[in-house]
Amino acid sequence: MARNLSSPTNPLRKLFGADAQEDLFRTLADRLERAVLILSPDGARVLTCNHALLLMTGFSRTELERMRPSDLFQGEPGARALTNLLQTSPGQLTHAKEVPLQTRRGQTILVDLEASPAGAAESPILLLLSPSQERRQRESAASTRQQRLSGLAEMSRQLLSADVATLPAALEQVKPLINAACLAIYRVSPTQPDYILDGALPDSFPQSLASAAVKSHSRQQRWSLGERPDQPLHKAARVSGLGALISSQVGAENAWVGLLVAGWETPDDLPPDVEDLLSIIASLCHVAIQLSLQQANVAGLGAAMQGLQAEASGQLDAVNDALLGLDADLKIARINRSARNMLGYPQDNLVGVPVQDVLVGPEDITATLLDALGHELIAERPKVTLHRRDGTPFPVHLRAVPMAKDSPTRLLVVLDDQSERQAIEDQNELLAQRALLGEVSAIFAHEVRNPINNISTGIQLVASRLGQEHPLYGSLDRVRRECNRLDQLMSDVLFFTRRLELKMEPLDLGQMLQRMLERWRPRLEQAHVRSHMSLEPAAPPVLADPRTLEQVFINLITNAVQAMPDGGTLSLTVAPVASSHGAFVEVRLADTGPGISQEQIERIFDPFFTTKKEGTGLGLAISRRIISAHKGSIQVESFPDAGTVFTIQLPTAEETSEVQAA
Repeated sequence: MARNLSSPTNPLRKLFGADAQEDLFRTLADRLERAVLILSPDGARVLTCNHALLLMTGFSRTELERMRPSDLFQGEPGARALTNLLQTSPGQLTHAKEVPLQTRRGQTILVDLEASPAGAAESPILLLLSPSQERRQRESAASTRQQRLSGLAEMSRQLLSADVATLPAALEQVKPLINAACLAIYRVSPTQPDYILDGALPDSFPQSLASAAVKSHSRQQRWSLGERPDQPLHKAARVSGLGALISSQVGAENAWVGLLVAGWETPDDLPPDVEDLLSIIASLCHVAIQLSLQQANVAGLGAAMQGLQAEASGQLDAVNDALLGLDADLKIARINRSARNMLGYPQDNLVGVPVQDVLVGPEDITATLLDALGHELIAERPKVTLHRRDGTPFPVHLRAVPMAKDSPTRLLVVLDDQSERQAIEDQNELLAQRALLGEVSAIFAHEVRNPINNISTGIQLVASRLGQEHPLYGSLDRVRRECNRLDQLMSDVLFFTRRLELKMEPLDLGQMLQRMLERWRPRLEQAHVRSHMSLEPAAPPVLADPRTLEQVFINLITNAVQAMPDGGTLSLTVAPVASSHGAFVEVRLADTGPGISQEQIERIFDPFFTTKKEGTGLGLAISRRIISAHKGSIQVESFPDAGTVFTIQLPTAEETSEVQAA
């Protein structure tokens, strides 16, 4: 029988000293997760243990301290393990595996032991016990991890050493690592928008997936038998008899290049860390696909590099600017197509021709070229007039750039044709003149309008006194009408030159046009013109000035009626439209008149252009100005002997508010 720990003859009294140290040792030992057992130096008695050993064996502390070690470690394996442990020298650690340990219920469990003397010779022996099953589980887990790492490493080597075509074989190789029944990938196709199956899946699975189906998946999605199959892949898994399916997206967010699909016969076959493993496999697939794309790019670059020499001769011809390469004697060493076309030598070989025989003009440029060549500095002539081969003069910007001394081309001459810029400058000057003319016209119209009104009033007074039977009444009436036309012309000129002041408010175009057609109905019936209006209720309001916008439609309706002197049909369509520029309301006004020629369409919005004897030529110009002020557009289409269609697009009130807020 073992003596109590508090007995004066207990060896632990010598080891731990006073009772306080004994209590401290027991407290610390009880906090250890591993079981602790302390034996006497001869291994014949149990001196003490910790709480973990009590839980492992089921004995109480008192029962254990009364037992012999041979009662715990029974049989030949137990005796052999105790003998080996007793032979442990101070400072050494002895291990024993699969040692049978007897429990209070009479059961035998296998434990691993670690033993070492607690001090010098003849000191108690400290035993640390742990279930052998835990060690085996750790070893099994470590072995599984090593196998997985080896499999993933082999997959990486296989993918890196080959191309993306080896993906199915690589996936088949790592399939046992996740205990899967099937493993494949739907990857992006370079020839079609769908994702193509690469690998082996049951026949119920589709051979391709739409891009939307792949993007609708979450990063990693799991389905098990008994759950509702919301996705096509889940339905295919249920049809094929699989018990579980996990799909993992391959690639970066918003740039998915594939979908990895793994299936298991039962949910119990899934490893606990399957999601992490699939994420790693998906990353490897992503790298393989990206590497394949990079290899394809490298191959393309190699082919491009091989063709650089062949393309070098055509590089000069691809430049829009005119380039001439001159040698040290100012003879042409090379010239591109733009220079030949600019100078009028499209088919001639000018290599070796002195540059002064090609760059001909009233000013001598030879001095500029020699200065650039001699001083090795860039020389420029902002505006030089040259003559083409046919003698046509044109302005150019000349720039002479010296090249390396050992280069066959010593001087590069760059010619920039300034004809278009000169035309823009001339156009700006013309616009300035027109602006000045507009101001003068506005002043003139303002000053002339009152005398014209006075003349018209006087003519009406004289005509009323003479009566309609007087021979001069017709002449006076014609003068009155001409005065009215001049007054209208002056009004249009003033409106056209005056700055628009728009009072913007939400406006329902459909309702406004319906009211206008009602007012115009008597005139339309008198002109034998039928009207038809198509209005979509969903058309939103626009932000517009009702007064000026109504003037636009009055001009268009008036023109349409005048274009149908024998009657016809006037059609109005109002509908919402959307484009890359935003949301608009579109109004289409069509007549069945004779149409407008293409030459007239090109000038139809020009001020003072008219085809009518009594027209002012400002109606459509004013209309376009009003529509432009509303941030809209007006276009015209005409079909000979079929009619003309004017299309007006105005931004919606919501769209206009968003633009103003931005």
